[in-house]
Amino acid sequence: MKLFDIVAGKCVVHADFLAIPVIKRYWESTEDKQHVNNVLSFIILCDYWDSPYVKSMNDDIREEKLKEDIFKDKNYQLTAEEQICRDEYARLLDTRNLKMLKAMRNKIDTVSAYYEESIGEELDEKRIKDLLAGMEKVKAVFQTVDFLEKAVKAEELDNTKIRGNAQLNPYELA
Repeated sequence: MKLFDIVAGKCVVHADFLAIPVIKRYWESTEDKQHVNNVLSFIILCDYWDSPYVKSMNDDIREEKLKEDIFKDKNYQLTAEEQICRDEYARLLDTRNLKMLKAMRNKIDTVSAYYEESIGEELDEKRIKDLLAGMEKVKAVFQTVDFLEKAVKAEELDNTKIRGNAQLNPYELA
């Protein structure tokens, strides 16, 4: 089931996204469909593991930046109903592979901060060896993250298949 596409940094929400009951109720209860699309775009771009915003920004600035870009108000607060939709979407995304991917990305951020902070320090030979050894380990971490991204993508694709390896049509639920 294809819920959405991210094209040129924008979300194109598919009708299948409305198969999620809380999102369907929100869609049906709100007359301003443009606002609903904005909320769903915010949720996807802020929380989807493969979003360009998730890949390029830390959690602390990503949400504020998206609120500014989408709602034109960096202090926008999701309503209770909108937050329920976001929580349900997050619950659907919550897999072991994705948890590991997020943890590895967070670790990469701390390693990056460590190397950035050590730029001005004088390094002795032991320290240089330690840093180079650390960089080799970082390379392995990036390879692991790449592997995890592929595993999450494969898991997503696997969830769209039905018996006999056929694909779901847009009107069927998984």
